[in-house]
Amino acid sequence: MQQANAFCESFIGTCKHQCLNHFICFGLGQLAHINRAWLDYYHTQRSRQGTGNNVICADFRRTSAGSVKRQERLGGIVAWHEREAA
Repeated sequence: MQQANAFCESFIGTCKHQCLNHFICFGLGQLAHINRAWLDYYHTQRSRQGTGNNVICADFRRTSAGSVKRQERLGGIVAWHEREAA
């Protein structure tokens, strides 16, 4: 049980430091929108150190063709880079 608690504390701390500390929320709807956008980024676009800085849910093949574009959410609080389709 203590190990599960450590994972939860780590996740909540990551959410607070990377996202929530940058906003002042004026309602639960705004907080829910920010959390949904950050969680979508966290689970799909964020690279993981344990996987050699690869994205876990990547549904594309690595290529060197196409220009690199910056994608961002939440006003640039979270951002990542993707190649355009060749």
